[in-house]
Amino acid sequence: MITVYGRNAVLEALEDPTLVLFRLHCASSNQSSDIIHKIEALAQSRGVEKVTHTKQALSRISKNGRQDQGVALDVVTPGHETLENHLLKLPVDDSAPEEWLLVDGITNPQNLGMMIRSVAASPMSGIIIPSKGNASIDALVIKASAGSLFRARILRASSIEDAIRMLKAHQYQLIGLAGEATQTLAKLVVHPRRIFVVGSETYGLSDHTKQQADQLCRIPMANGVESLNAAVTASLVAFRALLRDA
Repeated sequence: MITVYGRNAVLEALEDPTLVLFRLHCASSNQSSDIIHKIEALAQSRGVEKVTHTKQALSRISKNGRQDQGVALDVVTPGHETLENHLLKLPVDDSAPEEWLLVDGITNPQNLGMMIRSVAASPMSGIIIPSKGNASIDALVIKASAGSLFRARILRASSIEDAIRMLKAHQYQLIGLAGEATQTLAKLVVHPRRIFVVGSETYGLSDHTKQQADQLCRIPMANGVESLNAAVTASLVAFRALLRDA
């Protein structure tokens, strides 16, 4: 599950009939208002349990007491799990081909949300988000993903180093996007299990990722442009097969 906080975000989730909802959390200090009444009425109509907390207890649930506005909502996300758990379920051979996007230092919530949205809409298996060094999955990321975060396949790891170690142990090919690479994205050799890594706009890929990558590749640029926004890069990677076959 993922916990959504803030009155507008909670209301939007309650109004989405495709989401599976678990529990509504409200602060006992909430003042009566139209939006609070609407939230509580929608939760009741959908059979969502409501639990009342002190403001301090609610802040521990939302993990953002300054912005939760007295409400939080647990949303069931069946496509989210740890990378470790996912790898444990893989067959030993390559009978289950996969292609994931791994983010390395994406600290801008809007960029991360847009990357999740692009991957969710594409043929890729999903996105891997290490907790350390990347933006937290919060209301800003959810908004930027246009709600696709709830439906996306997302694997979590503690750090980029742990993610790479586990992936390489399961024979994934690690491909880093880097402007200085000689190989282009379109010329990559097919591999049954591939991980594309996109780094931050400011620093690009981390040194550890570059050292561990099986291959670096680039997106060709024209007119002297040096690089693309990380979210745009992720979209080009995610949809490259569909664009090639169109």
